[in-house]
Amino acid sequence: MINRFLHTILLLACTFHLSAQEARIIKLKPNKKLYTPQNYYITTVVDDREEKDNIGTMRAGLANKVVPINLDGGAAKAIETFLNNSIQQNTQADGLEMHITQLRISEKNVDMRQQADLAYGVAFYQNGNKLVEYTGSGYIQTGFDASAYIEKLIKSNIERGLQDFDKWYTKSEGAAGVIASVKIVPAADKDAIYYSKNRKLSLKDFEGEPDELSKGAAATYSGIAMKYSHERKGRTVKLEVQLNVYFDKQHSWCKENGRSAKTLNHEQLHFDITALNACRFADKIRAYTFSIENYQSELENLLREADREGAVLQNNYDKETVHGTKPTEQKAWDDEIRTAISNTDCY
Repeated sequence: MINRFLHTILLLACTFHLSAQEARIIKLKPNKKLYTPQNYYITTVVDDREEKDNIGTMRAGLANKVVPINLDGGAAKAIETFLNNSIQQNTQADGLEMHITQLRISEKNVDMRQQADLAYGVAFYQNGNKLVEYTGSGYIQTGFDASAYIEKLIKSNIERGLQDFDKWYTKSEGAAGVIASVKIVPAADKDAIYYSKNRKLSLKDFEGEPDELSKGAAATYSGIAMKYSHERKGRTVKLEVQLNVYFDKQHSWCKENGRSAKTLNHEQLHFDITALNACRFADKIRAYTFSIENYQSELENLLREADREGAVLQNNYDKETVHGTKPTEQKAWDDEIRTAISNTDCY
C-alpha cells in the first residue's frame, strides 16, 4: 500500500449571512472539465467510513448555529454520480473501485473567521485488492455560509486523486504499451483502383471531366486511406492498421489531346509515388512508440505527416519534370521511384 498526500487551500475574504437552517445538503455539481482518467475507469464508489450519516458540521445562519452537513444521497452515491455526470469514462480501460476512506469537515475560529478543515482519503481497488490510498487535507476561510466552498474543496480533492492515481497506475502496474501492426491491402470499390505492381493504369481509367482551365494534359487523384482497430487488454493495446493506396477514377482526368503513352507514364509515376509514400508511412507506424494514453491521435498525426510529405514529393516531381515534358528528368524520376518500389515488399 502506498500513501500520497494531497493539499488544497481555498482562502476567501467574504462577509455574508444566511438564515439558520437545521441541516445542510451539499450537491456536487457536474464539472465537464474534470480530469478524465486514461488508464482506468471507476466501476463503483464505496464508502468505507464507519460514520456514514454525515461528513461533519458547519456553522450557518445569523446565530452561527452548528448544523450537520452531508452530500446529496450520501458520500458514495454523490461522488459516483458526480463522476458519471462529469466525464465520459473509458470502459475499454481497466475497471477499478474507488473507496472513500476519509471524508470529514470540521470548523474552528481562526483570526475572527470561520475555517472549515477537510480530511480526505480515497483508495483504489482492483479485483478486491487494494492498490494505493491517497490521503489529503485542505481548508477554507470565510465569513459566511461555507457550503458552496466546501463543495469546491471536495471536488478538487477528487480530481487530484484521479489524476495522481492515473500517473501512478501507468508506471507501476507492469508493462503497458501499444503493439502496432500494419498492412497495405486492396479493397473493393468500383470508383477506385488499388495499387498493385501487376496492375498499371490505362488511359480509360481517367474517367473524370477534364479541367479545361488547367495547363496540364492530365491529373491523377490518388491517396492513402487508413482504417484501424484496437483491442485493449489491461494496459496493453493491440493496434491493427490497414492502409489502402487508391487511384480515384471519377476525379482523375486526361484531355483528348494529351492521351498518349508519354502522359500515361507521367501519371503512372504519380500513382507510384503515392504507393512508395504509403510504404514509408507503414514503416513509421511499425517503428513508432505509441503512448497508451494518446495512441489514436498519434496515429492520426502520423497520417497527416505522411500526407504532407507525399504532397511535397509530388510537387517536386512535377516541378523538376515540368509535368513530364523534360525527358531526361522524367527518366531519372522513373528509375529512382520504380527501383524503390521493386525493392519493397509492401506489394
